[in-house]
Amino acid sequence: MKKQSLIFVLSLFLFGGCASSSEGGSTSTDISGSNSTSNPTTDSSSSSSSKPINDYIEPIESIQDTTILHAWDWRLNDIKSYLPKIDKYGYKTIQISPMQPHLDKLKWKDESTASQWFKLYQPLDFEVANNDDNLLGNRSDLVSLCSEAKKYDIDIVVDIVSNHLAGGGRQYNDQVYTKYPLHPYIGNTDDGSIQKTVQGCVGGLPDVDTSNTEVQNKIISMLKDYIDCGIKGFRFDTAKHLETPDDGEWASNYWPNVLGSVTSYAKTKNVDPYYYGEILYTCGTGRSYSSYTKYMSVTDNRMGSDVLNAVKASTTNNLIKDYPTGVEADKLMLWAESHDTYANTPTETGGVSQEVINRAFAIQNTRKDASSLYFARPQNMGVKMCEIYENGWINAEIIGSNYFHRIYNKKAENRFIENNCYINVRGEGKYAGAAIVSPSGASSVTFDLKGVANQSYIDLASGKTYVYKGSETISLTNGCAFLVPEELTEGFDIDFGPTEGYNSSIVIQNANANKTYFCWNWTNNYDGSLLMFSQDNDAIGVTLSANKNYLIAECDKGTTVSSFDWSKVNRQTNDLYYNGSQVIYSYSSLPWK
Repeated sequence: MKKQSLIFVLSLFLFGGCASSSEGGSTSTDISGSNSTSNPTTDSSSSSSSKPINDYIEPIESIQDTTILHAWDWRLNDIKSYLPKIDKYGYKTIQISPMQPHLDKLKWKDESTASQWFKLYQPLDFEVANNDDNLLGNRSDLVSLCSEAKKYDIDIVVDIVSNHLAGGGRQYNDQVYTKYPLHPYIGNTDDGSIQKTVQGCVGGLPDVDTSNTEVQNKIISMLKDYIDCGIKGFRFDTAKHLETPDDGEWASNYWPNVLGSVTSYAKTKNVDPYYYGEILYTCGTGRSYSSYTKYMSVTDNRMGSDVLNAVKASTTNNLIKDYPTGVEADKLMLWAESHDTYANTPTETGGVSQEVINRAFAIQNTRKDASSLYFARPQNMGVKMCEIYENGWINAEIIGSNYFHRIYNKKAENRFIENNCYINVRGEGKYAGAAIVSPSGASSVTFDLKGVANQSYIDLASGKTYVYKGSETISLTNGCAFLVPEELTEGFDIDFGPTEGYNSSIVIQNANANKTYFCWNWTNNYDGSLLMFSQDNDAIGVTLSANKNYLIAECDKGTTVSSFDWSKVNRQTNDLYYNGSQVIYSYSSLPWK
């Protein structure tokens, strides 16, 4: 199949080096956009008004307009080293874990595991950690990270714990209980009571009296210091449990005073700070989201759960429902999973495959106006604390959804279900594009897309070009495709950089078009499942999981999953062990037997 050099580069970028070496070209395309700060890697000519993409794509005005990478428990210096890759993969904001001083009775040791994450959410004080007070780094490291991130037009959001302090008895320093006024103990939080919602203990931890002026001033001072460090946004942990002015007998001016003071200070530094609060499931009886959204964006985890459950069940049910919170999208933070759903015991999403999480995230990430948070999982909860796992957040379907999100920032959306797929047509007229997600992870599907013009499109997940003429069979990457008019990807000079050796997919090029291929994945003769390849035999792909064995089976054309029979397999590969870096891409070099 003939491919233009532009498409080849996108394939290199999105497939991580699986393109055949026989195809040439080095042109690259910039669809990353820009923020309020200059990007020294960007050719200034790309801002020419003659290029239609710049007239069409909205500028990034706020972190709300971006996709956020949740670099959960990553050390600050490690994040800094990953900035080129994070930028290349379409994330324009990074959320870091709490940087307040924390205490551990055992102290931090090399054998500490990811399962001890909760200790970062049990602070000793309301200040930016310095010296060795925080496992992730110190204030100097934070300043360095923010300064380097600015070069890539990437903003940093820090997680703030202001509702409570460390607790748990003698293992914690007694000063925690005497440093600030605490609410009288009334038991743990309870959504059925306003008082218990805002004054109850979260997990038994001492609940700080945030109505107290001393406490508020200390928190304001901490947030101002973060602004001085270069922080652009704040995520408020357990925001639901911090009282608002609308909470009657238990109300306080915490939010307007703290955020008002910090915003005023930030503006003297030419910073427009972004705030969002963690509100899980509901605000509690007798309380309203509007009490928060007048100050900040909020999470809608119920939407995330509904979408994820649909994808897990391979159904389109609930995929085009309204937001359960009733909050307008431009005040919402969406996700497919969070550190709470993954790391808490019992886990909600720990047993859900990364492939399912990614399809659910792609649906959320292509919505109008809402921001999306991608949680970068550790490999498992037993790995060393702060270990970075290169999976999921670097996969082609996530990268494609990130750039689709960027291109159609603020553009109209039209969501519908067709051929058991979720479709969101964004934009209008000749610039309209379509996000397509198959909850079941189908490898290809034929569409008659509503609202999409008959013209040439690039799929940002695969790099393939399609000429749409009213109906088209689209190959899907982990059940996803993001079709953008080819014209919207022209005229840019940013180089995405050299291709990486890492890839998360089996991709076979130049396969026999008269055969159908399947993949069997298993680990130690256990947990096997049959996966069907794309029917486009120029680039057949199945998303891999690390540390599993795979077989590839060649069958007669037309064979389906339901009709697959091992006794009728024409030939198969030897066992292929995927360790997270192996790449299989050549039909002729596969070890057939």
